[in-house]
Amino acid sequence: MTTHVPGPRRKNLVIALLSAVAVLAAAGWVVISQFNERPLWPQNVAYEAGYNRGIQVRKVDRDGTKVAEAVGGGCESWVSSAGKKADLDPHSWVRGCLDGVTDKPDNPNDA
Repeated sequence: MTTHVPGPRRKNLVIALLSAVAVLAAAGWVVISQFNERPLWPQNVAYEAGYNRGIQVRKVDRDGTKVAEAVGGGCESWVSSAGKKADLDPHSWVRGCLDGVTDKPDNPNDA
């Protein structure tokens, strides 16, 4: 004589599956709302931070001296005091800074 041990009912399995899908959808929604169009990868975060700094320098520079300083090595010297985002990938931060100062389009994937 074999004893059959019944498993969970289908209703319980469906409820568990729907609950898991709901939790994953909520987690995905939180991640998307948190990072929407911002990059997630460290080199892209560093590039974006440098690019924004370069744009700031270009906007406040009326006579072109700060832009010339940035292109002539200023971005390389500013990276040490640029904060945590620059520490992720200093080379990408400098590249972003130079692109922002020279008014190139924001594209961290260009080498």
